[in-house]
Amino acid sequence: MNTVVDNQGISRGEDDDQEDPASGTPNNGSSNEQPRKAIQSVEIGVRVLNALMDCGKDGAHLREVAEKSGLSRSQAHRYLLAFVNTGVVEQNIQNGRYALGEFSVRIGMAALARVEPVRIAGDNLASVLEELQTTGLLSVWGNYGPTVIRWIDGGLPLFTSLHVGSVLPLQASSTGILYLTHCSRALTRPVIAQERASGLVVSDDELERQIVQAREMGYATTQGTVVPGLSALSVPVLDSGNRLVATMSVLSRVQDKHFYSKPKIEKIRSAAMAASRAIGWQG
Repeated sequence: MNTVVDNQGISRGEDDDQEDPASGTPNNGSSNEQPRKAIQSVEIGVRVLNALMDCGKDGAHLREVAEKSGLSRSQAHRYLLAFVNTGVVEQNIQNGRYALGEFSVRIGMAALARVEPVRIAGDNLASVLEELQTTGLLSVWGNYGPTVIRWIDGGLPLFTSLHVGSVLPLQASSTGILYLTHCSRALTRPVIAQERASGLVVSDDELERQIVQAREMGYATTQGTVVPGLSALSVPVLDSGNRLVATMSVLSRVQDKHFYSKPKIEKIRSAAMAASRAIGWQG
């Protein structure tokens, strides 16, 4: 099969199935059923997206994307332009770099939410939020640190910049403290270094104090450090190997000082432990 590129920059085979205008079905010139052919332009587009993923958080210039995807610059540019137009990719107008866009984040989070342990944790969180009539979020470890994959409105309207795909600070969020408590320094140290390089600095002594406290209590709390006016209580969801799979966070307004009463904290912890046991935790 010969491959051509049309004037829209889409690669295809010259003998690709053509639609029969009379029947509206592919006409491959044979009455025998043939294997379906892949759309080559989609496969090439995935190569471009893989190249962007390999380039890391800061994205990449056109030259880098072309090299990593095995395309010419003009070909890579056409695919990137199509992805930018659909929100799959975004371009920084200051430096020209391309990176995965908001729609890519939504796709990734939707796929991750279908993973069984994450689904179980999300369902348990939704139940306790409905009972407590408040809002919460579910987070997992992503490429750049703790990442929100579910935002659940349980009845308390909150105005916040947090959303699905938001990366929470390791040093300043209750979710982050749990990851520091349960994960290896090899995993968390690079993220802390990036945060400190960006100006968020919490002393090692203070972090250690919060880690010890979270380990003793089984949960972590913060007040107004991520979003002014909001407090959070986060609990861990663990697997059969005692590894942190996700964190469940329950939010409240800072001024509601009595929200996190002992009975409510126990309800939140019980929901996380039930999720953990459902995925094999033996604690």
